[in-house]
Amino acid sequence: MTMKTIKWNNNFLLAGLLFIVSLFSVGGVLVSCSESEKIVTQIEEKIVYVDGKWMVVASKEVTVTTGETVTLSVTVGGDENLKPEYTCTSENPNIATVAVDADGKNVTITGVSVGNTFITIECPTDTKPLVATIPVTVEQGAIRILAIGNSFSQDAVEQYLYELGAAVGHDFIIGNMYIGGCDLDRHLANLQSDAEAYEYRKVVDGEKVLKNKYKLSQALADESWDYISLQQASGKSGKYDTYTALADLIAGIQARCPQAKLMWHQTWAYASSSTHESFPDYDSNQMTMYNAIVSAARQAVTNHTALNLLIPSGTAIQNGRTSFLGDAFNRDGYHLEVTYGRYTAACTWFEMITGQNVVGNPYAPETIDPQVVKIAQNAAHYAVQKPDEVTDMVNFKEPELSDTELKAPIYIDFGPTSLSATPWNNITSHQESSTSSWIKDAENNYTNIGVRVLGGFTATHAGVGSEPASPVTVDGVEFPLTAWKDGLLVGGEKNKGDVGPGRIEISQLDAARKYNITILAIRFNGSKDARISSYKLIGKTESAVKEVKTGIKDVAAFNAANFEEYIAKFENVEPDSEGKVIVEVKGIDTGLAAEGHINALCISPVK
Repeated sequence: MTMKTIKWNNNFLLAGLLFIVSLFSVGGVLVSCSESEKIVTQIEEKIVYVDGKWMVVASKEVTVTTGETVTLSVTVGGDENLKPEYTCTSENPNIATVAVDADGKNVTITGVSVGNTFITIECPTDTKPLVATIPVTVEQGAIRILAIGNSFSQDAVEQYLYELGAAVGHDFIIGNMYIGGCDLDRHLANLQSDAEAYEYRKVVDGEKVLKNKYKLSQALADESWDYISLQQASGKSGKYDTYTALADLIAGIQARCPQAKLMWHQTWAYASSSTHESFPDYDSNQMTMYNAIVSAARQAVTNHTALNLLIPSGTAIQNGRTSFLGDAFNRDGYHLEVTYGRYTAACTWFEMITGQNVVGNPYAPETIDPQVVKIAQNAAHYAVQKPDEVTDMVNFKEPELSDTELKAPIYIDFGPTSLSATPWNNITSHQESSTSSWIKDAENNYTNIGVRVLGGFTATHAGVGSEPASPVTVDGVEFPLTAWKDGLLVGGEKNKGDVGPGRIEISQLDAARKYNITILAIRFNGSKDARISSYKLIGKTESAVKEVKTGIKDVAAFNAANFEEYIAKFENVEPDSEGKVIVEVKGIDTGLAAEGHINALCISPVK
């Protein structure tokens, strides 16, 4: 909370009183309430004079922002028996509140909501009371949002939400009290025991700062929060009988933050192909899980009226799945895809909190295509309008295609950690996908070509963090750091045999055409001979197997590398009769490791 203190300079006490007396003699700048009651209005302080007694308030008007406090000093005199016993009232406490400080010498005004009001300060005397009325203007200050959650609140608020607000003039202060997989029972236990159990992630001015071993009590006191959200662990989100801790958790938060509006975060159903251990509780059916979550969330806000808002992230994601993006909103089957998936959730939070339609908001990360931005924004908007049902996005069933014939190369970046900007396409999950991603070409045009992971990969590789920032240029293509740093893995134990294959499908190719396909595989901070990846393409025919020793030990080795050794190039590849080519990735057991991976892939039409 921001606090300001405004004091009257007591050095000017005598001069001020003499000034008052002189004003009485010349008139003109005093407002007369009666013959014996005068108020000075042409100086910064508010001065009230009654029957020889006076009261000075440090400012004759106050401007404060929401969540901010301003402390004004108040002084009385003119009678040695006059005691400074003040009472304060606000004409509209929903706009601003006022209270006398414990020392009895100051009053504190707190901005609550945008608007104008008056506060009145009164001090009794043996004749008429000294009364000062101060106009107060409350302007919009920072909007303070605290999520008490887990990795699903991380997906929703830690990125993109601040920028969406800033784009239209809102300053968001965002906190996330994070414990992976944390449920309501554990949150309540942590509150009651004051446990140092959280990682506190706080976004201020667009910068995120992390603090470990943080208590809920500390976070609740850290800001004058406008909004505080609660949520259940993802696997329990559709089971209202697991919400038993909610009432006590709400009560504990309200006792500490009575000014905050409480919200319920409706989370999303898992991807249809999810292998999450809780998915069988919903018959491993996405719509069954979605409907259960919607029902439980609605019961929560109905039965707990202190929950002022419901944030329908789950419905927004489900809306998006009806678009041409399909069931591709998750990076691992349950957490959100890190570009448009997280952006969709952030758009939902933005519109629910501000009340402003997010459609047309000028902010979007450059890693998201403009057509996908429209899907995310509209999916969120539809969810706010109808939070308990799916809206079929009939206007977004197919991307706008400039031409069905591929004329420019296609660049695909695999891996979730470092996303590549246009013209690169990002495939972030190693999990099997039931939906192909629509792919753009190097001229930023959508094609009818789709790419999806068929399965077999065991993990993603995030990189090691010490990679040089240099691009890799090979075979006429510049691969940025974001493309070669991370990737998809197929791994196993050494001395147990080769592993894989991980399989990727390229679909909707022209069966009558030929293509050149280049695969890049680099494992920085890895020994050259420790990891060998093998690649095979299956289209009209099966290609020969090509192997790449993927390791580059350090920066010196990187600078000296012949990057031709880190690609597998397949020329004149013919798709099968359905226009498909399958890429198979295996890890060769070298005795030092058994790991195969793919960082990036390029497709070029043969002219």
